Amino acid sequence: MIKLKVLAAGAVVAANMFATSLYDTQISSILGDMVSTNRDVRLSVTNRLNSLIATVTNREQLATCKLLKAKLRTECADIMGDEQIYDYHAFHDATNLCWDVLNTFSGKEKAWQFYGATLLLPLPLSMDRQHQAAYSIATNAIVSLDVQNDVAIDTNVWAVLFSPESSKPGQIRMLLRTLAAVSLSFADKTADISSYTNGLPAHALKVVKDVRSEIEN
Repeated sequence: MIKLKVLAAGAVVAANMFATSLYDTQISSILGDMVSTNRDVRLSVTNRLNSLIATVTNREQLATCKLLKAKLRTECADIMGDEQIYDYHAFHDATNLCWDVLNTFSGKEKAWQFYGATLLLPLPLSMDRQHQAAYSIATNAIVSLDVQNDVAIDTNVWAVLFSPESSKPGQIRMLLRTLAAVSLSFADKTADISSYTNGLPAHALKVVKDVRSEIEN
């Protein structure tokens, strides 16, 4: 009986080691294919991410895979071509994947995936006009980041999800404040957003200004 328990424990350990090595083996290739200009190459990544999501047990790695899939699902209309402008199922999948990640991590943790989900979620939410929800998650993340002060980012993944420049120190806070200003503007165009826009760089202010101009017109 003792021998059987030892063998069972060994099998569990081996399975966990395999899951981790599988992620490490595939992630670089997945990131490379996600930025490919070849539509078929990018579409093929979804199936590979599904396989990892079904296999990986490490919570950080699993969350990373979900965010990468959410990014691809959000881009589904672009990938598929002009004839498919809005794919309800794609945005629905992206929304659920991001919420899964937010619910997995507490803002009290120094987990970059929490902030990645916060920044990815507003686009699919906005397609359903859930601007108040987008504003709430942005402000919650700002509060969390103020407590944490800084977060260690997987720059390779972050660059694919957003951009290489956005991984620089202070950029997450700037993105969150911009998101808060934009989503609050959509929720209430008369709202005072100065607490979020004060001190933002010119390119971020332009984004906010363009959004508010569009809303007012």
